[in-house]
Amino acid sequence: MKKQHVLSTELKPANQKVSKIEVLINKHGATHSQTMNDVRDSEIRYRRLFETSQNGILILDAESGAITDANPFLREMLGYASEELIGKRLWEIGAFVDVKNSKAAFEELQLKEYIRYEDLPLKTKEGQSREVEFVSNVYLVNGKKVIQCNIRDISERREIEKGLEKTRKELEVTKISEDAAREYAESIINTVRESLIALDQDLRVVTVSRSFYEIFKVKPEETVGQLIYDLGNKQWDIPKLRELLETILPQKATFDNYEVEHDFSTIGRRIMLLNARQIQRVLGKERIILLAIEDITERKKIENGLEKAHEELKELAAELNRTAKVKSEFLSNMSHELRTPLNSINGFSEVLFDETFGPLNEKQKKYVNNVLTSGKHLLLLINQILDMAKVEAGKMKLVLSTVHMKNLLNEISLLLADMVSKKKLHMALEIAEDLPNIEADELKVKEILYNLLSNAVKFTNEGGRIGMKAMKADSEIEIVVWDTGVGIATENMEKIFEGFFRVDTPYSRVTEGTGLGLPLSKKLVELHGGKLFVESVGLYKGTSVRFTLPIISKKVV
Repeated sequence: MKKQHVLSTELKPANQKVSKIEVLINKHGATHSQTMNDVRDSEIRYRRLFETSQNGILILDAESGAITDANPFLREMLGYASEELIGKRLWEIGAFVDVKNSKAAFEELQLKEYIRYEDLPLKTKEGQSREVEFVSNVYLVNGKKVIQCNIRDISERREIEKGLEKTRKELEVTKISEDAAREYAESIINTVRESLIALDQDLRVVTVSRSFYEIFKVKPEETVGQLIYDLGNKQWDIPKLRELLETILPQKATFDNYEVEHDFSTIGRRIMLLNARQIQRVLGKERIILLAIEDITERKKIENGLEKAHEELKELAAELNRTAKVKSEFLSNMSHELRTPLNSINGFSEVLFDETFGPLNEKQKKYVNNVLTSGKHLLLLINQILDMAKVEAGKMKLVLSTVHMKNLLNEISLLLADMVSKKKLHMALEIAEDLPNIEADELKVKEILYNLLSNAVKFTNEGGRIGMKAMKADSEIEIVVWDTGVGIATENMEKIFEGFFRVDTPYSRVTEGTGLGLPLSKKLVELHGGKLFVESVGLYKGTSVRFTLPIISKKVV
């Protein structure tokens, strides 16, 4: 172990002599301390350059090839997080396209102190291709060899160079003069709808498209050669434009969709979308900046108008919902108000018909029976209106119980037997032997079946046929009610589920009803968690209504 010199800080008496050895030790200590400070300052400066560099920097262990550090710019360029790079070998991160070449390249890096590749192929984590300029140097750090790789993305420059090279070759082939080439380029620029401005590195206008003059109302003699901020009596001295050209563009070299809003004294307020490109020209010429300006003022007005229209539509939808709620509440209240006196009429009619308070002659009894029949029919219609209002208002509640479907289906068919007999219809029943009981609201299921079967009877001519088929299908039962009646026209298939809609046919004009039976049945089926479908191939082709009900209800009551 090296012997350390301990320098005493004890003060010497003024009259005590200091030896030459002590002087040398003190001098050596001060020099060493200064050297250490210089080293630390150098390390700090290096680290700052490493972190802020606009080129990628990669540090490798010269023995193993493992990555020991990568600066932020490189991580962003490749799309890797720091922990995805540190400790990996150069060929393990998938950045270099050819793995075999990557390993061979690393071996070459170990042997030579300096290597430079002008166009090395590279891939990002997302698989995007890049061309980079790659320079490596070998250093000794604390006695250990490390390799520093400087990586510069030149993909865009290569694309520009390829484009310029292609243009150069085309010019050579066609042997056009420089003036002709300029005229050709200006012709292309002038055909572009958006305004284009080419600026030199001092931000002075080199050339301008015709559309720029037309849109912004400026003259060529007041534009070319001028500083862009001085155009139009300094109207282009816009803070956001300065930020783009002086702060953002020097760092990124390109910029897209940069929105700027400005009030021009000549043309009023304008909203512009700026796209900028720095172009490095060949043969040592200064760079130029190509600035595309799209006036999106009108487009913004349209977008704002659409947004406003969207808000108005939302308000309209809310108003329609409110109106529907008011309508449902009105129908509910009116149905209650009508049902109370109607129940009294029906009650007194029954008392009269039963001759409780004395006998009636034949004509009187017939009239009372007509009143009672009409009253019961009217009460049925009012109940349908009330049920529809409840469903639409979300107030319809199910009273669930175990429903014996076989018994219920037979009961409904007997209930309609008189109607079927009067019209001399043939009724067919097909009820599966294994038809299970279900969990449902029995009264609502009866209402569904009664509505569908009474519709089948109502819209089927005398001598026709109607039927009902019931079967088990997985975790639900399926019931089909069919008839050979008037059918439904194709254009009316969607309308039949609208409340109060009636198919306009000569036959339908002699039938009674509000048109609520089918839509109400559909809503009651869906309230149980089932589905209802109507099938008809056209007028006078009959109708088939199929619906399902779950065996075990999943609805909250």
